[in-house]
Amino acid sequence: MSDPAAGWRRCLVSFLLAFFVLAGPAMAADDLATLRAKGQVTIAVKADYPPWGFRDPQGQLIGMEIDLAQDIARRIGVPAQIVAVQSANRLEVLRQNQADIVIATMGDNASRRRIIGMVEPHYYASGINLLAREELRIARWEDLRGMPVCAKQGAYFNKSVARRYDLDLRIFKETRAAKLALRDRRCVGFLFDDSAIAADLLQPEWQGYTMPLPTLDEIGWAIGIRQQALGSDLDRLLSDAVAEWHRSGLLLELEAKWGIKQTGFLLEMNRLWRASDSAGELLCRRGADGAFPAECRPTRVEAQQAAPRQPGALEAWLKSAGINLSILYDPYDRTQFLRGLGNTVLLAVGCIVLSVVIGITGAWLLGVGFPPVRWLATAYVEFFRYTPPLVQLYFFFFGIGAMLPLVTASNGVETPLMGGFAWAVIALGIYAGASNTVIFRTGIDAVPVDIRDSAAALGYSPLQAYVRIILPLALRNCLAALNANLVNIVKATGLASAIAVPELLYVTNQIWPEEGNTVEMMNVLLVIFFLLVSVLVYGMHRLEKRLRIPGQGA
Repeated sequence: MSDPAAGWRRCLVSFLLAFFVLAGPAMAADDLATLRAKGQVTIAVKADYPPWGFRDPQGQLIGMEIDLAQDIARRIGVPAQIVAVQSANRLEVLRQNQADIVIATMGDNASRRRIIGMVEPHYYASGINLLAREELRIARWEDLRGMPVCAKQGAYFNKSVARRYDLDLRIFKETRAAKLALRDRRCVGFLFDDSAIAADLLQPEWQGYTMPLPTLDEIGWAIGIRQQALGSDLDRLLSDAVAEWHRSGLLLELEAKWGIKQTGFLLEMNRLWRASDSAGELLCRRGADGAFPAECRPTRVEAQQAAPRQPGALEAWLKSAGINLSILYDPYDRTQFLRGLGNTVLLAVGCIVLSVVIGITGAWLLGVGFPPVRWLATAYVEFFRYTPPLVQLYFFFFGIGAMLPLVTASNGVETPLMGGFAWAVIALGIYAGASNTVIFRTGIDAVPVDIRDSAAALGYSPLQAYVRIILPLALRNCLAALNANLVNIVKATGLASAIAVPELLYVTNQIWPEEGNTVEMMNVLLVIFFLLVSVLVYGMHRLEKRLRIPGQGA
């Protein structure tokens, strides 16, 4: 007879062995020996940031940083697996062991250093500026106060610049969508890296646009690695590689290759790293402590930081418990979060009301005696019910919205007649209304024919009979299906973030890339949507009890 305890021990040992065999290389790929044993190095780059990282017509990743990634792989001595990331997830790919190295236009700052490791010296630098129409005629950042400004999700400067100048940021997940919104005058400018804006202004499509403001806060771009890799031989190899890129002029050559306007930062770094002392020794060389001199890294992160903010009691207590929930102690994050929560509630209510009105009207039109009206109602249901809601959002926001006249605000800025919130309600309401039309029509068809006939016998007009008798009975018949569709509407409000409507998902996606608190914010988001859906389901349950016919049902 076998020993059950021994069996459990064998299972546990087998599980642990399998876990470490499968997970070990991904978890421990923070030194050169492990990377070389693995046979490749996974390097994350941008795919939406030309000319640093983008896709060619064949879909291949190309750009200045892809060239640098290939050089890193050559130095390590293994092939490179190049993967694409966005601004919002480039830190997470390191934390989740999906990449060994990130070289993705990543500005180095203290908040990011709390999440991942940053390699010095920096290989590039940029500041913050605005892509705007020439007729905007602004000369100071203060002139943008309260104006709608487009931005890219995950950019390190969004929060700080919005705080400093009281900007009304409209944050998009993709650079392309943000630029399209700028062209449609949904914002007065696009907040972005000055280097990328300079590259855009060289393109014919951006004639009539300019970069009108002084550049803010130049910051170095760093190669990212996992924190446990800091001080390792991988860290040293990457640091030496960047030093050699500056010294050899490779970075200047790549600027020219990719049509990037020559930057003063790279010229100065090339001069610094080539300079020698009277004995012919390089000035920028490692000291006894193994570090490069401070003057050889002029955009080092320590020089950028003001006096550190002292955490309050609540923040200190939460972080001591391993909880990073900035919406409880950071006034800016809390304000944005409450704004998003309020907009989500309003969005859900607006979409529910519109979809129910459309459903009731559409169900009636499907039953009228005039065939062309029925055909039009059927066409509406078929088209909007089966077209993805995100496509409909883009159609209304960028398509129909671009055809509407512009209105001039008190500050002289022209903006579209309808904003993103209104289009989100319309698009999602029409989408859900198509399903509600079918639901209400099914409920009407379940009403007995003799009841419909008796309404006519009592002298009701067809419309009066529909509103007073048939519709209440139909609602009883279809309440379960209607409840399910309305729940889906509440869950679908998160799609509005795609057109920069500041609802709950939108503001959550602003907070976690900055704070690195993905788990906490995703859990908060889950709990709040659960509560919103619970309130809706409770309300529908109460309505069902009110509509229940006495003597029927439980």
